[in-house]
Formats: sequence, C-alpha cells, structure tokens
Amino acid sequence: MIIWEQILRPISAIVTRQAELQDVLREIHKQGTDIAFVTENENIVGYVHTDSLLEQLRNIPDLKQPIRYRKDILKVPHLHPVEYYHNISVVLGIDTNGDITGYSTVWQARHQMNELQLTHMNQILNGAGAGVVRTNTAFEIEFINETAENILGLSRSFLMNRNYKKLLTMDKDINRVIQGETLMSVSSSINFKQISGNFSPLRIDGKVTGLIHIFFLRETFEEAVQELEFVRNLYSDLQAVYASSHEQILVVDPNGEVMRVAGTFLKEFWEMKGPEAVIGRNIYEFENKGMFRPNIVDLCIKKKKKLTMIQDTIHGRKVWSVATPVYHEGKLEKVVVLSRDITETNRLREKLTSTATGGDASDPFVPASHTDKPLIYRSRIVEDLVDEVKRVARVDSTVLFTGESGVGKEVFARTLHAASRRSEQALIRVNCGAIPENLIESELFGYERGAFTGADQKGKPGLFEVAHRGSIFLDEIGELSPNVQVKLLRVLQEKEIVRVGGVHTIPVDVRVIAATNQNLQEMIERGEFREDLYYRLNVIPIRIPPLRERMEDIFSLSIYFLQQFTRSYQIEKGFSPEALEVLENYDWPGNVRELQNIVERLLVTSQGEFIQREDVLRVLYGETGRRRKQPMVFELMPLKEAVAELESQLIELGLKKYGTALKVSEVLGVSPATISRRMNKLLK
Repeated sequence: MIIWEQILRPISAIVTRQAELQDVLREIHKQGTDIAFVTENENIVGYVHTDSLLEQLRNIPDLKQPIRYRKDILKVPHLHPVEYYHNISVVLGIDTNGDITGYSTVWQARHQMNELQLTHMNQILNGAGAGVVRTNTAFEIEFINETAENILGLSRSFLMNRNYKKLLTMDKDINRVIQGETLMSVSSSINFKQISGNFSPLRIDGKVTGLIHIFFLRETFEEAVQELEFVRNLYSDLQAVYASSHEQILVVDPNGEVMRVAGTFLKEFWEMKGPEAVIGRNIYEFENKGMFRPNIVDLCIKKKKKLTMIQDTIHGRKVWSVATPVYHEGKLEKVVVLSRDITETNRLREKLTSTATGGDASDPFVPASHTDKPLIYRSRIVEDLVDEVKRVARVDSTVLFTGESGVGKEVFARTLHAASRRSEQALIRVNCGAIPENLIESELFGYERGAFTGADQKGKPGLFEVAHRGSIFLDEIGELSPNVQVKLLRVLQEKEIVRVGGVHTIPVDVRVIAATNQNLQEMIERGEFREDLYYRLNVIPIRIPPLRERMEDIFSLSIYFLQQFTRSYQIEKGFSPEALEVLENYDWPGNVRELQNIVERLLVTSQGEFIQREDVLRVLYGETGRRRKQPMVFELMPLKEAVAELESQLIELGLKKYGTALKVSEVLGVSPATISRRMNKLLK
C-alpha cells in the first residue's frame, strides 16, 4: 500500500492573488519548479502552472496582467492511501494539525505510483533472480535493475539511454510490444548472454509509454524448468505408488482432523464409501462411535513417538497400523498413519490354532482338515494361480507342480486337494527323495508277506492303497529310480498296482499330484527320467513363481510366520515398518522357506519390543555370511560406457537394498533428480 506522504513534494513557489504574470514567472524560475500556489490570507486558494501561464500570455502578451489561477485542488490526510478523485488536478497533503505538508499533481502521482510499484516489483524480482529492463517507446533504456546488470555483465551507466532494440538479438519483432502486444517466453541474447523472458507493454493512463522486459539467464531458467519437471514427475510417481500401495496412508492434524487419505482405502475400517467421506472429519468422532480401538493417533500424540499396533474395528476387522508424529521447529505438525488390513491373515492363524494336532509332520497320512501350512498371499499373481488351482481341482487330471525349492509346492498341493471332491478323504504326502531307493517301491506299492527278509508276516499295503479315493502328493518326483518310474507309469495308465512279491492287481482310485524343482525335460535328454512318464505327469503343469516375483506376499507371510513363532515361543514382538521394508526389498533365493527361517531367527535374536531395520540388515547381509554383489564390469569397453555401467550397477544395488530413490541419493551423494534420470535410462 502506498500513502500520499511517500509521493508528496514540498511547496516552494508561493504568490498572492494580486500577483502579476511577471511575478509568478520570476518566482517559478527562482524556485526551479513548474507550479506556484496562490494564497489569500495565508491560505492556499489555487495554483498556476507554467502551461497555464504560457496560454494566458499567448492570448494577452502582457507580463503585467493579473494572473488567472485554477481551483481544482483537494486536501487529503497525508497518511491516507493514494487514490484518485474526479475533476481534481492537484492534491495537498495535510497532517493531523491541519498543516499542509506537500503537494502532488495527479499526473505526478500516477507517475510516481508506477515508479514505486515498479521498484517494489523489482525488489521481488531481484529476490527471484529476475532481470528487469524498462524502455520508452523509442526503446531507450530508462531503468535496469541490479539483477539484470549481473546477468548481462553490463553496468547501469553503460546501458542507460542506449537503444535496447539494437543491443538485443532475437527472432521476434519487438515493435509489436510498443503496439500493445505481450511476447511470452522469448529467447534472446545480449553481450553473448543467452536469456529467456517476457516483453510487456508499459501503460500509463491507458497509453503505451514503453516496454518492460523481465528475463532469466536461459541456463538458470532451463534448470528451474527441469526441477519443476522433476517435482511434477516425482509427484506423479508418488501418486502412482500411493495408488498401488497395499497400505492406507492417513494424515491427521494435531487436533485430530483428517487432512489426507491416500493408498488403499480401508472401507470396512471406516464404514465409508470413499476417502472423501473421511477427509475433514475428526478422528475422535470415529473413536467415540466405537468404530475402532485403540485410537493410535491419540496415543501417538500423547506419547510423542512412533507407535505400532493392531487396531480392532466394531465389526471384527484387524488392521495393522503404524503412527508417526511429524514435528516442525519443535511443534507437532501432523501424524501420519500407515495401515494394512490383516484380517484374513489373522483368521488363518486362528484357524491354525483351533485345528487338531493329530497330523504329525513326519506322518505321510494327513487328513484334509489338518492343514498346518495355510496358503498366505496378497499378490495378484498368486490370486490368479489359486483360481487356476481351484478350477483344476474340479476334475481328477494329474497335476505337475514345478518351481524352485521352497516356493510352497506342498501348500499348493494341499489347496488343490482341499478344493477337490476328494477333500473328505486322505491326502498322502510322499517325499520321493527322502525314502531310500531299496524301500521306495515297497512304500509306494506295498508288499506281500515273505516278500523279502524282514518283511511283516502279514504284508503291508502301500501308500497308493492308503490313498484310495483320496489324493497322493509325490514330491521331488525327479528322484525316483528308473525301476520305480516304470511301475508308477503303470499305475497312471492302468489305475492299479501290484504289491512287491505279489501277482494280483489291486485297483486304486487316486488323484496323483506331483512336484519337482528339477528340469524334467533336461533329465529326459540325459536319460535320467522316462519321457512317457513325464507326459503322463505333465497333464496339467502349474508353475509356482518364486517369492521374488510376488513381493507383495512378503508382508503377509512375514506377519503370519511371526505370529506363529510368537505363539510357539511365548515372545511378544512386532515388526517396525522399516524392517518390513528391508524384507520386501530382498530377493529371497531360498523363497518362502528362507523367509520363514529368517523370521524365526529375527524373533529369537533381536532385542526390544520391535524387530528393527538394523536387525534385518544384520541377519540378511551379515550373519548369513552372504556377500553382497560388488559393482564391477567384466570386459574391456570405452571408459564412458564403463562409468555408465558402474553407475547403473550402483543404483540397482542401492534400490535393491534401500528401496527408495531418496535414500539411494543420500548414500551415493547425488541429488534425487540425478537418481530419477538414471532410473529412467535404466528402464528404457
């Protein structure tokens, strides 16, 4: 806001009403001004301007004639904001005592207002690193700010009054600006400096009186644009991450009002249709209605530290939540809560707890109800796989599960059996690699009395007979000897078996489920596996993906295994979010079996209430003795390509370990923008 006092000028030339033209001209010349004020009884009653004096002389060329003065004067408080009045040409400022402090013509006021506004704008632009040049309609430079001097490398004394049009090199026609047009984002150069900015017409009283050029050094401008583009891309990436996240991200202010909700919206937690129904509501309102307990936000605010706990909803849902307080300059600014619905995982745990304990892990006979290894998953790839298994379960076709060791082939076999019409009958498990070769035949097909030395005198039915009307799971099928492979082929073809030492055939109605972590086709080429048996087993092949291809399952499996072991060892402990993040970014060469063992080790060896990130890093990369891959190149190549290859390997290693570009940038000592650009190159 600009007040009259800032633009008023002191009154210097004063004449009386009786003064002649020559008196006024003498006084104006003496005071070096262009206006004289007329007084009567020491009060200002009007004014004469040099323009009006010349007009009066032109009509009557007599210097001794009385002056004619104008009266369109207004007195205003000198501390009031500047404003313009109708039919007023001169303004007199007065103080609180009514004394006159100065004057200004309306034209001068408008001009000075523009100058002050331009000065204020220049101060703002200087702070923003923008150069400003103002010219008149002849393109003569009338104003240049300090930033423009620095950008152009030319002093104000050199540039003032020079023709700006002749100094600039540009493609656009600068005359268009004087005609009232604005030119945006124009690239130009001066003194070998490349600049980019806007040309705008300068208007006073609606008339173009010159132009304003606001510009940046093009290099700085392009860097700013790149940074803005990086921020835009980062924002877009974060939105995509939030949208694909399995967690709900809740931001609450210190008063409990929900500010933002992102990620997966937990409808059954809030009993609301969407996040827009929650935003703006108070968290204590939901607590008072009994929607959930405990209120982790309230506890986080009171304890002033990060909290992790399981919240129970009014309808029995269980939600794993982590609340983190965010402070700014020592004052609580907000609380961020990450939540994930673990109801199904918890139900599986409770189901496991309530099942009977009659099925021994070493016993091949396992009733369908004794499923001690439930299928835990959240990933879409396993969800589709389970749907396929359930479709296959409707028929009795032979199924061959393939996949790396530890991926859970037996669990999928149990799921297949449980979904079949044979689910009320037995599922017989056979580890073909664990039974000695001289016993595998009698174990599978049974034997008659006296079949061999040490045989039971009553004989013994084989596992195929025990599995009659049920299912048999042949794990590690590639370990069978050629002799047993022949007999297994007969069972698959004829649906009957012959006991060792027997001559009579025994019909069996069995669903065969096989599994292997070996490449049977390569074994066929080496003569280690029968081709005809392979085709009998490979009726419906199902590949179980390794854990590194379904990383979304790591969270659920980790929580499930931890709950199992906490119950077994009577140790109450939880995961910190950072610990789970490390687990989710590990490649798990040993798959689910390795994850289960690692979780058990973490529970037993870690200290404190929560398993921390450092605990997981120590177990995964330290105590196991597993060496981390060292970045290197393996062949001669141009140095530039070698540097690029090393950068790529370092970034991949960093992302694998830390998971986020921000953390990798801190470790590698570069900006997040650099990591983002390198990541984009890696993806192309």
